[in-house]
Amino acid sequence: MAESSKPRPLFIYGSLRARPLLAWALTGDAANTEPISAFASSATVRGYARYTVRSRDYPAVIKKDGHEVDGDLLILETKSLRKKLDDFEGEIYTPTSVDVVLEDGNIVEADMYVWAEDEDMSTDEPWELDTFVKERLEDWLDLFEGMEMIGDDED
Repeated sequence: MAESSKPRPLFIYGSLRARPLLAWALTGDAANTEPISAFASSATVRGYARYTVRSRDYPAVIKKDGHEVDGDLLILETKSLRKKLDDFEGEIYTPTSVDVVLEDGNIVEADMYVWAEDEDMSTDEPWELDTFVKERLEDWLDLFEGMEMIGDDED
């Protein structure tokens, strides 16, 4: 049986939830948000907490009973798109299998980028998407202007 060309679903909870940044990472164009939104649906992962990383604009999730993280479940069309996100997140996160709870209560198994660095780098401060969008998103988009994430040619 041939291997599926679709990657596993992916739960995102941090800076990539800002649609312009996700659009840039996947298409190279931060304005290309409408088709990107079709890949995403609101969801939650239980048993993890999201914290601000010291001196950084992005969060870390750490396994923590009794907590939950809100985010988006991405159903990407190709492995090339997934590779772009894996490369964007880099080695400071490890893709980890989690159960994602959709708004309708259904549960989907997906990957989530879990903090792979020293837990001392995270703070006790919750990370908020609205704060990132208002205070830092434009700086991130300016930083990446003219750059493009490279995926695989094979899908």
